[in-house]
Amino acid sequence: MKRFFIIPAILAVLLGAAPAMADWSVTVTWTRSAGPDLASEKVLYSGAEKCSIGPAAPTTCNFVTPTLGGPVVVRSTNSQGAFSDTVPIIVAEQPVPATGVTVQVIYVAP
Repeated sequence: MKRFFIIPAILAVLLGAAPAMADWSVTVTWTRSAGPDLASEKVLYSGAEKCSIGPAAPTTCNFVTPTLGGPVVVRSTNSQGAFSDTVPIIVAEQPVPATGVTVQVIYVAP
């Protein structure tokens, strides 16, 4: 009988704590710049650099942020330091995940 109460209590604590620690995962993909002498491409979120991609690396950047609402820009830079930016794309705030989720686990004897 003790198992019946312990398992739901542990699950409730683990699942109840999860939303408070949740962040947003953002993945940015793009087509590489065709410009001459490409040195790197950087992903900026709200002005902060999140990834720096070399000319031969895959054009994918994944980062985690506690809140959404900032602009995402991909900056292509050549070896002389000249750069061009994509048009900023605003990552909009999305609904917060549900809270108060509980799971009940019951052992059923054969």
